[in-house]
Amino acid sequence: MTDLLLFLHVLAAASLVTAVVAFTAVALGAELPLSSIRPFKALWHIGLVGVFLLGIALAIDIDNYDVWDRWVLIAIVLWFIVGYTGDKLAIAYQEARTGDEVLPASAVRMHWITIVLVLLLLADMIGKPWA
Repeated sequence: MTDLLLFLHVLAAASLVTAVVAFTAVALGAELPLSSIRPFKALWHIGLVGVFLLGIALAIDIDNYDVWDRWVLIAIVLWFIVGYTGDKLAIAYQEARTGDEVLPASAVRMHWITIVLVLLLLADMIGKPWA
């Protein structure tokens, strides 16, 4: 069971990173039609929910880890912040597509913050400090 949970957890993380890459293209100025960003937005939400639920399941399933371990709690806090900042970019993109087609500078800054937070989340998952 642990192997399946781990596989699905990594798959969810891959969908999250795929969405981040797509949103990076938008933040760098790519003009994508709204219909092409919808699948990436879906990947973002699937990845975000999958990483959280499967990560909690893994922490419960693996004997050496607990949900209240510091590195797991750090990941949960980062997860909440990543979800907030990532959703802000998706909303800004949809608003820009209905208006002047340009992302506001605040949305681009939020995107780069999201990238840093996703990298910190990945580093926390891989390095497991205090584990």
